Amino acid sequence: MEDKRNAYEIVGTNKVAIDRKKDELEKDDFIKEKALETIKRISRKIEIEKQKLEATSSLSEKILINREIEKLEKEIENIQKAYERIFDKEHREKYNAFLEIVDKSKETMLYRNSSKSQENEEKNLLDEVPDEVLVEIKNRIGKNKPKKKNAYEILKISKGRCDDRTRKSENIDEFLLQRKEGLIEFAKVEYEKKVNADKKNEFAAKQKLKLEVRTIEGAYREIATKEKRAIYNQKLAEIERKEQKAIEDEIFKIKYDRSGNYEPSSIVTLKYQDFTKENDRSKLPAIIISRENGQEILIQKVGRIGYEDSFGVKDEIGEYEITRIIKGEETTDKVYIPGLNILELGVDEKTGVFQNEAYYKFIANEMLSEEAIRECSKYNNGYLGEPLKDNNGNYFRYLDGREELSAVMKFYEERDKEQGKHETEQENQLKNEGDERE
Repeated sequence: MEDKRNAYEIVGTNKVAIDRKKDELEKDDFIKEKALETIKRISRKIEIEKQKLEATSSLSEKILINREIEKLEKEIENIQKAYERIFDKEHREKYNAFLEIVDKSKETMLYRNSSKSQENEEKNLLDEVPDEVLVEIKNRIGKNKPKKKNAYEILKISKGRCDDRTRKSENIDEFLLQRKEGLIEFAKVEYEKKVNADKKNEFAAKQKLKLEVRTIEGAYREIATKEKRAIYNQKLAEIERKEQKAIEDEIFKIKYDRSGNYEPSSIVTLKYQDFTKENDRSKLPAIIISRENGQEILIQKVGRIGYEDSFGVKDEIGEYEITRIIKGEETTDKVYIPGLNILELGVDEKTGVFQNEAYYKFIANEMLSEEAIRECSKYNNGYLGEPLKDNNGNYFRYLDGREELSAVMKFYEERDKEQGKHETEQENQLKNEGDERE
């Protein structure tokens, strides 16, 4: 897949930020700092992927993780090459002249201040998965699902050939009619051969012939004309879309599903506190942070889950509402994060100085990425893991906290039971009121 970012974006900055610097030496230092920072961030991701590789025995996961490591290593190479193009005044002047030419041909607008849509993220993910993993996933999904031939396959003709001849306004209708009649005639010949060879199987062979003829005629009716083929092709496209969605779901499940770590017995006591019942929502702990693409996120703490595990350890998990604008609409997701420090996400409005810049960027761009929010909400009831720091001082998302995950999932389990009990009581009450009226 072609990378259409410019060199400034690849190293982790932009041309506007560079132009703001006073002199060339300051520009050089700033670009070097950004390149090293970006390489460091990606190197941290590589280490996390390697840890995951050592921890798994699944062939699918190993292949996916290795592919991710290769992609990240390639990104570091791209950063180094991009840095070489803009690391001093002479190189920058040449590269900026090149960008002006590219601007005129409208080829620089792809990744600047924009985020990929969910649809594109999923498509790109599928493109990056090795063929052998796709085959394994497809086999797993279709294990107990017999493959059903489509109308083109039944009539033993290529869909692509039909589409091509239709586009060229060739008369494919007559060809399809002849193909149908030929296949039916062939089926009858095969029937006669079987009956002549063994009269005892005549009844079974006749029933098989009838079924085969019905199948061929049914397939022909689906694609007999240009108009019918257009409708049928839409059906095939929808089937393909559903199959692709099932594959994407399986891939995301490999990446994010930790529900197997759920151990309700590990949580001895569980207590939930809803801050919205006790406070005006406007007074609840909240902060607005920005992703690298400029998208703002409102983080508001609305509750907490207190728990005690089987070892007697007492702790709590924060319940947060994450609000942002997606495709022009305000979207809010509820997530659960232990150890999130809102104070460290502060930025001085006058100076623009971060309370903790590394922590801020990690939370905004990795911990609260759209992919992480979407898939952890799907598989782990919104449990997003815990932001931790490794021995080198780099932040990472620890998703395998067994007790924390179990506390969240147990909380949802108890809430669903309580909600179901409440609904049953309401139904019984309505039923009793109806009986009294009768």
